[in-house]
Amino acid sequence: MTAPRFGGRRGGRRLAGTVAALAVAGLLAGCDRSGAPQPAAVRGLDSGSTQPRATSAAPGGTLKLVTGAVDSLDPARSYAPGVWNVMRLYTRQLVTYATRPDDPGARVVPDLATGLGKTTDGGRTWTYQLRPGLRWDDGKPVTTPDLKYGIERLFASDVLPGGPTWLVTLLDDRAAPYDGPYRDRTPGHLGLRSITTPDPRTIVFKLVRPFADWDKVLALPGGTPVPAARDRGAGYAAHPASLGPYTVAGPDSHGVLLFTRNRFWSKEVDPVRAALPDRIELATGLVPAERDRRVLAGQADADVSGSGLQPAAAAQVLADPALTVRADDPTTGTLRMLAMPASVPPFDNVHCRKAVQYALDKAAVKDAVGGSAAAALATTLWPRGLPGYPAITPYPGGEGNRGDQPTARAELTRCGKPTGFAANLAVVADGRGPVVADAAARSLAAVGIRVTVKKYPRNQFLSVVAGAPAVVRSDQLGLILADWSADFPSPHAFLVPLADSRSIRPSGNTNLAELGGAELEQAVDDATATLDPVAQTTAWQTVETLVMRSAAYAPLIEDRALLLASPRLRNVYVHPVYHGYDVASLGVS
Repeated sequence: MTAPRFGGRRGGRRLAGTVAALAVAGLLAGCDRSGAPQPAAVRGLDSGSTQPRATSAAPGGTLKLVTGAVDSLDPARSYAPGVWNVMRLYTRQLVTYATRPDDPGARVVPDLATGLGKTTDGGRTWTYQLRPGLRWDDGKPVTTPDLKYGIERLFASDVLPGGPTWLVTLLDDRAAPYDGPYRDRTPGHLGLRSITTPDPRTIVFKLVRPFADWDKVLALPGGTPVPAARDRGAGYAAHPASLGPYTVAGPDSHGVLLFTRNRFWSKEVDPVRAALPDRIELATGLVPAERDRRVLAGQADADVSGSGLQPAAAAQVLADPALTVRADDPTTGTLRMLAMPASVPPFDNVHCRKAVQYALDKAAVKDAVGGSAAAALATTLWPRGLPGYPAITPYPGGEGNRGDQPTARAELTRCGKPTGFAANLAVVADGRGPVVADAAARSLAAVGIRVTVKKYPRNQFLSVVAGAPAVVRSDQLGLILADWSADFPSPHAFLVPLADSRSIRPSGNTNLAELGGAELEQAVDDATATLDPVAQTTAWQTVETLVMRSAAYAPLIEDRALLLASPRLRNVYVHPVYHGYDVASLGVS
């Protein structure tokens, strides 16, 4: 299963410290109690979250982008949505996400395939047909064995670690595990038995269980074809094969990746990518402040990391109407929450967990990280960006979301702790985590829940602390602060790693609350196998209701990231899957 992003794989940057600059700007219609602006009150802000801005179909020019560290250009190894966004320039999958903002962009559309996957057995077997006329950047035809080989590479985790494992989990034969193409011991070296290629244009996937979101999993970069003859194992990232509109060169001595046109790509066989610029330059390895400086100075068109502007740049943008019309402040899909493992007393009592739910001052948490421009309140275990977002509040937080202390005290009485209790709270030692933890601890103290915040190194948190149930019990970590985001826009990707007891493991455990039970597992299985989109959403809402009824997770806030586009950028919108400006559609004037 996917791992949680403790500390924020996609998280926005804190905007604390911008209050003075914003106050003197005089153009904000409203502020929250932190003094930071309400996003809806800043004129022109965030239009690119719902519709494209400065539309144009004009080709040509050089698009200049900046980002931080690039984990890998190999589609089997990257686990960064900002890099996945860039990969849309040179990789393609059978299906991909639509080039649209908001909910339409979270829908899967055909890419290399002629249509979405077809299943005749309730979602266990899926068949696709390749479009005719597809060619690699060396002119050779793309075939279904290329697709099969690209996915087989994911099984070579000893050579190619780092990427999501959804495809491996759903295709691996547990009775005869596959070791990947570099150690293929199958008879005749026929490869992964769960993928067959009856002919060069037909590919069939036989999953280990019915899975309605299979198209969404195939849209991840791991579903990218790779020609076996051009594979260099761990060295493939240096020269990845292209079947998108651009080929990759570099990086040069300054860390700049260059993308130039692929002469064998054709718009006739690619209904997704606009491919407007003649050339794209991506400056990599830049610290956030330098990325901000370049975009503000017009030396770069956009930062595609998705991390958002730093406080000083954010203040400048929000105070200048000429800049705010080119800025967007979307939620990033990252939800911060408190997990309460039932294995640690008194959190084995649901009323003690409910006391925490009602006592939390979520508005104070939001204020602590920078106010409404930095975060949105979270009331349920379902980010706003996921389809079917249920705008519900199972545990109302009182006036202004400052906590319902009378109800919290009543729950403490029901759990046999009328004067409160002591609890340890585990958190990653850097990023927003300690700020959120301290704010949460202060609000719990108001009802007698005395919290000791324990900070742990990021590289140990999931593997040997919060993700190790034995350590959680021995160290009495009754509260665990985590941030979590889905690998693809589906409630399955968000909820299952957090709530299915079958995902619990001794180390690297993602079900931090150690939830389980026959009712919840059956609800998960039913939702996983539901093919109809409307019925599927309803089924996942049932799962979410069961999880929230347990009170084992207390949602706090969703991160926001303030993004800025250069004045010459065209077709600007925030893609809901990659949480940045969609590079597949961008053009320049």
